[in-house]
Amino acid sequence: MKRLLAAALLVVFTGGCSAMKATPSSNVRPPAPGVPASAADVSGIYRSIHQGVLQLRADGSYVLIVPEGPGATSGTFTLSAGRLSVRSPACGAETGDYDVAVTGEQEAGKAVLNISAVRDSCEDRRKYLTIDPWVYANS
Repeated sequence: MKRLLAAALLVVFTGGCSAMKATPSSNVRPPAPGVPASAADVSGIYRSIHQGVLQLRADGSYVLIVPEGPGATSGTFTLSAGRLSVRSPACGAETGDYDVAVTGEQEAGKAVLNISAVRDSCEDRRKYLTIDPWVYANS
């Protein structure tokens, strides 16, 4: 009887554990494919194939880390109807303008942020924002 009870408890406890599923983080919301309308549509952390990291925050601030380039830089941005305007202390008062589109699937590791320069005289910023596509990462 004790063996039967122990076996039943083992099945209940191990079966209950396998039924538990990890709840995805609420802050992970990959962008939808298409032309983003606002900063909230693309907020998150992106990575490039050259180990760069781009964090776009819904409050309009960003951090760009490029290991083989200038290192970490930051600034502010606005995004409206696919037009990204970027400012950063490293580039003085100059604002850079870019077109932005999202391709791939709306899933971490598959959503790709493509940034192309429209006008930006700040060479480093233009180079490192546009050198590679940016892939949305789990954040």
